[in-house]
Amino acid sequence: MPEKRVKKKPSPGKFEKPAPKWFYLILILLPVIFFILLEAGLRIFNYGEDYAVFKQVSDYYPDKFFLNPDLPAKYFAGLKKGPGVIPDAFDKQKKKNAFRVFVLGGSSTAGWPYVPNASFPRNIKRRLELLYPENTIEIINCGVSAINTFTIRDIVPAVIEQRPDLILIYAGHNEYYGALGVGSTVSLGKSRTLINAYLWSLQFKTTQLVSNIIYEAISLFSSSSNNEDKEPDETLMSRMIGESLIPLNSDLFETGIEQFKGNMHDVIEMFDEENIPVIIGTLTCNTRDLKPFVSVKSEGLPEADEIFNEAQREYEKGNIKKADELFLYAKELDALRFRAPEKINDIIKSLAAEFNLHLVDVDSEFKALTDDGIVGYNLTVDHLHPNIEGYRIIAESFFRKMEQSNLLPKGERNNITVDKQDSLLKLNFPFTKLDSVIAHMKVIQLTGEYPFVPKGEPNRLIQNFRFKDFIDSTALKVINNEIFWEEGHGNVAKWYYDKGDYKNFLKEMDALIAERPYFDIPYERTINLLIEVKLFNEAIPYLEKLHLLKPSFFTTKWLGQIAVQNKNYRDAKKYLLEAVGYSETDYQVWYNLSGAYFFNNEYKNSLAA
Repeated sequence: MPEKRVKKKPSPGKFEKPAPKWFYLILILLPVIFFILLEAGLRIFNYGEDYAVFKQVSDYYPDKFFLNPDLPAKYFAGLKKGPGVIPDAFDKQKKKNAFRVFVLGGSSTAGWPYVPNASFPRNIKRRLELLYPENTIEIINCGVSAINTFTIRDIVPAVIEQRPDLILIYAGHNEYYGALGVGSTVSLGKSRTLINAYLWSLQFKTTQLVSNIIYEAISLFSSSSNNEDKEPDETLMSRMIGESLIPLNSDLFETGIEQFKGNMHDVIEMFDEENIPVIIGTLTCNTRDLKPFVSVKSEGLPEADEIFNEAQREYEKGNIKKADELFLYAKELDALRFRAPEKINDIIKSLAAEFNLHLVDVDSEFKALTDDGIVGYNLTVDHLHPNIEGYRIIAESFFRKMEQSNLLPKGERNNITVDKQDSLLKLNFPFTKLDSVIAHMKVIQLTGEYPFVPKGEPNRLIQNFRFKDFIDSTALKVINNEIFWEEGHGNVAKWYYDKGDYKNFLKEMDALIAERPYFDIPYERTINLLIEVKLFNEAIPYLEKLHLLKPSFFTTKWLGQIAVQNKNYRDAKKYLLEAVGYSETDYQVWYNLSGAYFFNNEYKNSLAA
C-alpha cells in the first residue's frame, strides 16, 4: 500500500517579510544619537573640565591668552595636588612686530626650584628684549613638572594654532615616571596608541564622565591605588613613583625608550609639516655627586653602587676620564629612572638629523664649563635640575643657536657687545634673596625625602633649617602656601621700605614686576611709595612702563609734573594735555600745564590754563 505523504506545515516565520532597511539604520543610529544627546547635555550643564590648552583666564586681561591652569589635571587624574603652570601671557591677536616662541619640557624648562624669572626661557626673553626693544617678545614657557612626551604631544596642535615663530624643546628626564609613563603612579598601561587616543578623547565630556565613574569605582575598592592616600606632605617626585624599579635593558626600560621615540617623532613631524623651526637640546644631569637611587642585581650587569664606588676611587686617583665613564655607567644602571638614560639623548640627536633640526648639545656645554668635565653640584641643585648658573648656560646655548640659525626677531637690533649684554642682564637680574631662600627650601624639602633618603625617614634637612630673619620666615609662608609668592615679595619690599632701604625695596618690586609684567598694580604701588618719599626721578621708568601698559590719568599727571620739575617742558606739555583729557577737574594739572605752556613760549595758552 503506497505510503501516504503528509504535507508539512510551514514553520512559523519562514515566509515572514524581512525588516525594512531603515529598521537596521535606526538600530545603528540609536546609540549614536544617545551619545550625541548625552554630550550636548553634559556641555549645557558645564560638566567636567575645560581642557583647552590656552585660554583667557581673567577678565582683567581680556586680550591675553595663558596656558590653562586646569590643564595639568588632564594628565594627573587621581592626584590630589598636581603641578601648576607658568602664567606667561601672550596676545590673542599676534602683533605684526611680535616674535613668538613656545618652550616645551618638564620641570627643568619651568625653572625648578626657582621662580620662572630664573628659568632659561626668561633668560632668553630678557636678552631678546634688550637687543630688540621695538619688537614684542613673547616667550611662552609651557614647562610643567612631572610631565613627559605624552603631554607635549597632546598640546602641540594647540601650540601650532598660535602661530609660533620658533619652538624650543628641553625634555626627556620624566619619560618613565612622568604622567602616563610606564613607571608612573598615573599610568594607563603601556600602549602609546591607546594613551594618545584617550588623551584626544578627553575633549569630549562623555569621556570625562566615563573616566570619572571608572576612577571612583576603582577608588572605592582599592585604596592602595588611590594617590590621595599617600602622605599629604610627600613631594610630587615621590608620589609619581609607581613601577619604581626599571633595570637597564628590561622590558619596561625599552617600552619607555620606544614611548619617547614615538611621541617625540610625532611632535617634530607636526611642527615640520607646518614649517615651524625647532631647536632641541640634549639632556644633562648630576652624575658625579649623586649616588644611584636604587642598585639592583640584573643578569649580566654589575650593580650600580659598585660602579659608582669605583668611579669615586678613580676620581680620587685623578683618572678623570675613566671616572667620568664610570659615573655615567652608574647612572645608566640606576633602577630608579629619574635621570634620563643615554638612549634618550641618542634619540634626540637622531631626530635632529632626520628632520634637520637645530641641535643644542646642552650636556656637552655643561661638561665644558666644569673644572673636571663632569657635571655634579657645580651646576645642579639635585639629581638633574640646574642651579642659577646652569640655567644661564642653557639659555646662552639656545640663544647662540638662534643666532647661528638666524632665528631671531625681524626688527632693528641694538648694537651691544656680548660682554655688555651679560653685564646689563646680570645687573638687572630680577631675583632676590627671598627667591633664593624659597628655592633652597624647595631643594631641602625634595632631597630630605624619599627617594633621596629611605622611605618613611623624617626630613632632617627641614628639621635642621634655622630661620635667621624676616625673609626666612616669609619664605616659609610661601612654601607652606600660607601666602602667595607675590604677597611675599610685597611684604619684604615694604619691610625694606620702612627701614629706608629703597635700593632693596626696588629690587623686590622689580622681581614682582618682571614676573607679572602685564599687571598694573605692582607698578602703581612702586610709584606711589617712591613719590611718598619724593624720589620722583626714580619713579620715572616705572611710570613710563605703566603708561605703555595702561595709560591713565595717574601716569600722565605724574609724568607731566615730574617733567615740569626737571624743566623738560615739551614732554610736560604732552603728558599734561593727555591728563586733562582724562580729567579736567584737577587744579594741580592745570597749574603745571600753565607753567609748561609758559616755558614753551605759549603765553596765551598759559593764561588760559
